[in-house]
Amino acid sequence: EMDLSSIEQDAEQIMSGARSPIILPTDPIARNLETVIDHLNIGEMKKKFITGSPPAASPPGEVYETRSSHSSGRSSRAMSRCMSPTPDEDKSSIFPDGIEYIVVPSAIYPLQPISTAPTPSASPSPHHTYRGFSSPINTPFSATPPSDSPFAPLSLASSSSSEQLADPRDIPFTMEVTELVYFYRILYEATNPRVPLLERLRFLAITSQNIDMFFCKRALKLHLGHGLHSHRGDLPRNAIKGLKIMDYDKVSETLRMLVRDTYDLLNRNLLPLMAKNGIRLMKWQELSSEEQSTMREWFVQRVFPLMTPLVVDAGHPFPVLSNLSLNIAALLEHEKKGETRFVRIKVPARIARWVPVQQRGPLQMIPIEELILGNLDIIFPNTKIIAADVFRITKHYDLKLEGEYEANNLLELIKSELHKRKFAPAVRLECARTMPRSLSDVLISQLRLHDSDVYMTDGPLGLADLFQLCKLNLPALKYEPWLPRTPDLFVDLRSKYASPGDLFKAIKKGDLLLQHPYVSFTTTVQFFIECAMHDPKVQAIKISIYRTSSSSPLIKALCEAAQNKEVSVLVDLKASGDEEQNAKYARMLEQAGCHVSYGLVGLKSHAKIAMVVREEEDGVLREYVHLSTGNYNASTSDVYVDVGIITCDAVLGRDLCDLFNYLTGYSRISSFRKLVSAPMNMRQSFIDLINREAEEAKQGRPATIMAVMNGLDEKRIVRALYDAGAAGVVIKLVVRGRCRVLPGIPGISDNIQVISILGRFLEHSRIFYFGNGAKNGGPKAFIGSADWQHRNLKRRVEVLVPVEDPANVEKLRNIINTYLEDKEQAWEMLPDGRYRKRVVSEHPQRSAQQQFMIRTLKEHPVVWVDTTKR
Repeated sequence: EMDLSSIEQDAEQIMSGARSPIILPTDPIARNLETVIDHLNIGEMKKKFITGSPPAASPPGEVYETRSSHSSGRSSRAMSRCMSPTPDEDKSSIFPDGIEYIVVPSAIYPLQPISTAPTPSASPSPHHTYRGFSSPINTPFSATPPSDSPFAPLSLASSSSSEQLADPRDIPFTMEVTELVYFYRILYEATNPRVPLLERLRFLAITSQNIDMFFCKRALKLHLGHGLHSHRGDLPRNAIKGLKIMDYDKVSETLRMLVRDTYDLLNRNLLPLMAKNGIRLMKWQELSSEEQSTMREWFVQRVFPLMTPLVVDAGHPFPVLSNLSLNIAALLEHEKKGETRFVRIKVPARIARWVPVQQRGPLQMIPIEELILGNLDIIFPNTKIIAADVFRITKHYDLKLEGEYEANNLLELIKSELHKRKFAPAVRLECARTMPRSLSDVLISQLRLHDSDVYMTDGPLGLADLFQLCKLNLPALKYEPWLPRTPDLFVDLRSKYASPGDLFKAIKKGDLLLQHPYVSFTTTVQFFIECAMHDPKVQAIKISIYRTSSSSPLIKALCEAAQNKEVSVLVDLKASGDEEQNAKYARMLEQAGCHVSYGLVGLKSHAKIAMVVREEEDGVLREYVHLSTGNYNASTSDVYVDVGIITCDAVLGRDLCDLFNYLTGYSRISSFRKLVSAPMNMRQSFIDLINREAEEAKQGRPATIMAVMNGLDEKRIVRALYDAGAAGVVIKLVVRGRCRVLPGIPGISDNIQVISILGRFLEHSRIFYFGNGAKNGGPKAFIGSADWQHRNLKRRVEVLVPVEDPANVEKLRNIINTYLEDKEQAWEMLPDGRYRKRVVSEHPQRSAQQQFMIRTLKEHPVVWVDTTKR
């Protein structure tokens, strides 16, 4: 029932020795492959490969998949070396545990061996193809293997035969793998020679941080078998019925490849380039005796008092380790007693990770853990240090509230769960490849991990700490600084002659559409709240906060406003990663006199909304509202691209009053006049808009759907998009992260285009444009807090607001078109779900983000206006 042509071609190449096979154990392969195996005589291929046919590019013994030296059990079933066995060699040693293997087309993009020979960098080709770092690190690559690559995966959407073509609505969608492919796209920017060096280092640190969060949230669920989101819908009869494309081992394998590629890139490309620019990360052994003496004195004065070694023995249990913390494990032997003990030392988090070597200047640094390892004799005098090395653990850190519906106080429940999280199970152990087995065995045993949970690396652990190096004062190695501009309207309002009420008079003249970080968040949105705080005619302020900065000026302004106004704040205590900070702010706001609520039980409050109630000159109360795609976070507003609107539309104001009552009270409202809200009716509203475009297309009239979002995985919306595309609707999607829609399949999605934009700013906007969405048949545009993802549309409180001013609708359309025309930072999604970097010239082109900066410079030349009045 499968398309056998691709497999037969792979088989011929394997049996002729032209390529190496991709191997998987037979146990996860579905039953319906048995016929294929018999048809292709897979046994002969297996026999030929075992008797020795390594890939042509790989000399015998070259490692092409990094594996922990502790790998065993199921984690070791995938082959990890290209080996040419001698005639006397036991063939079973290649395939551990006597597992039977078969050759199948790979659903992941495996990596070819990386040559260690230096290769001159190459200029970007018009179309890169990306399967990991298959070529030397300093050469360009992109996110999909070419069609003739021996490592190209089986494409269910590339066959010309309709009998063999799987309906994309029924192809399994694996959320975990699409997430990892997105991480690879980020990592690509760290290899891009068009990106300044320290910015490339920042992209690598972002990748490492994303991997950390993936483990914190997903690893335990994958272990338990709960997290493999292979959404299928109704599987086609003529396609891959019953085939489980992805299992835990393959996700783990892809993670290992990603981690390995990250360290390969750092060690073989970025660190040498940094050294050429005077930036060096040094080992203790590389310091001269004079430098070691100086740094030893610095250690005694600055670090040693913070050291707290904890021994593990009958009287001292294994300590509780902090999530993502750096630690040192040491095996000690007392000189007199001759007994050995395991000791753990936590690396102080309050000391900078990269310590400048005083004699070498601020750019020559030693990691703090190296400094500690070099001075263990000070911590353990008269003791023999048998072994010592650095390790790092990752815990399951996804907050799971049990008893939320029965809780009397959500804040106390959150505090209790946060305390329990300190004792969450470990899901990953990272350690240096040089760590002796005597140390790693203790850690694996005490942390109750499996060998497959061990990640051994060649470089510093916790690469997210490289963010600190990105702050070095080296302008030539960074992007040219961008300072957000202040719109002319706000420049005038911030003058010393303006009053707080002048802003509200300006809002009456027309809606204000803002795009951050091109326009300043501080001098617009923050200023809007500050004006409300100082205006004596403002009676009340209401706001919903999902995330905000650690020293938020917004929180301070709300606390001050509560002294003489009604201030209501909805603080979401379940914002992933910000639970503790939000709980702290909730208490602070309550103490200042604000009315604080925590949202609805069972739902996250993800809407980004604020409302100011002001008494007008005629005594009537009027609502002024701000709705946005981004958080009220001044720190991230400089690097996240978001769109917001400030308006005094009376109907929207009434809708927001109802919405706040719904969130803070016991209202049972189910719909609004203009506002669209999840989980009430947002999903169905989107489907209705999509279907309206499909009906227009069926009547032979032009129909268009354009959207910008972070992710797309909602099954009903995906099916509606396919139906609309098949009806003739032109659909253009800008989806930064994972996307379930497969574009460009003839007869099904050939009217659908999907791109992903990755650049210096993180694309966080949610913009939706429908060519016939208005009641009069004209275009309709929305902005909102929700992506087309199931979690947004059914498990969160989200808000979608229509943008009705024709000029603002045209602005949103121009924003989307600018993204679609990007020829520098755009990735095109291919029909089989892979991505290709869109590069049309060897010379850099203006990216969409650069176009936005140029436009903003022309429209709003003022960077910042000092105000002495407030």
